[in-house]
Amino acid sequence: MNQPFCIALVCVLTSVMAGYAQESLPPADPNVTSETKSISSRKTADVLPAIEQPAEESDFTVSKQIDEVNLILSVTDLKGRFVANLTADDLKILDNHQSPTKWNYFQPRTNLPLHVILAIDVSSSIRERLHFEQQAASTFLKHILRRETDKAAVVAFGSAVQEKTNGMTSDVGALDVSIRSLQANGETAMYDAIILCSRKLHESRQMTGVRPVIILITDGDDTASKATLTAAEEAALRSEATIFALDANSIYERNPRGRLVLERITRDTGGLVLSAREDADLKGAFITIEKILRNQYALGYPPPNLQANGSFRSIEVSSTKPGLNIHTRKGYYSPVDRSPDQYK
Repeated sequence: MNQPFCIALVCVLTSVMAGYAQESLPPADPNVTSETKSISSRKTADVLPAIEQPAEESDFTVSKQIDEVNLILSVTDLKGRFVANLTADDLKILDNHQSPTKWNYFQPRTNLPLHVILAIDVSSSIRERLHFEQQAASTFLKHILRRETDKAAVVAFGSAVQEKTNGMTSDVGALDVSIRSLQANGETAMYDAIILCSRKLHESRQMTGVRPVIILITDGDDTASKATLTAAEEAALRSEATIFALDANSIYERNPRGRLVLERITRDTGGLVLSAREDADLKGAFITIEKILRNQYALGYPPPNLQANGSFRSIEVSSTKPGLNIHTRKGYYSPVDRSPDQYK
């Protein structure tokens, strides 16, 4: 018996540019739920069927369905400016080198609910900067969360990983208290934190389509995790989470080894790394993420040719228009066809 499997692929696609005073963005996911099936695409241009647009964007929601893939996209031009006028015909999607036969919906500047987890490094190495990180993180959540739809949580990681909120919440006051209660001490268990955040996001998105996001504030140098980077990456892909990393490495560090780790985990999940070495950088990084989340496309379609064997399926998204930057998660895991005995 096939387990219902609805995949939401979040594609956070951005390109990194310096200074956001002019609405530019550094170069920068589709989202796949563990209950969906796969997408397919061809390299040749396909004529897609007409797409039914939602009557009112403010009321637009996506209920998780069997056999539907939901993608979230961010698109910028070569100067890092958001591109907000694309249509479905401007995009091509490849999943295991095949294309979807139709699209069920397409929505620019999507208002799908956000589920955000702030994962903050509280190891001894960031003690001097923790106070400013707390202020910037609290301000970000106050700006980005819509009480009626969005939720967030706070996770701290030093030598161990701590859940600082009681599940996901839209109460910005409670989130602020949790953030300001953080204290720095110990080492850095970042991979363990990513796995915990991924599990929380997977549990929180069972009924409707959402945009799951993990924001890491860390130098990326894991010194205490029981899990590996590969395990953390797999957990993030299975949860559909897009990871943004605010790189807190010292300005005096020329070749920080943690930076390479942050670049890998963000690239593979469709996010990006933003510099947060100075206080002004950190504030600007949060502003950039806010702009990304407010300028995304949402689309959905039924996935053809699924093989329910648990294999990893690659994803590629491109545009028929030249000069556009699109970043996307590298893929997802297909469902596993289980026999009735496996549920006992």
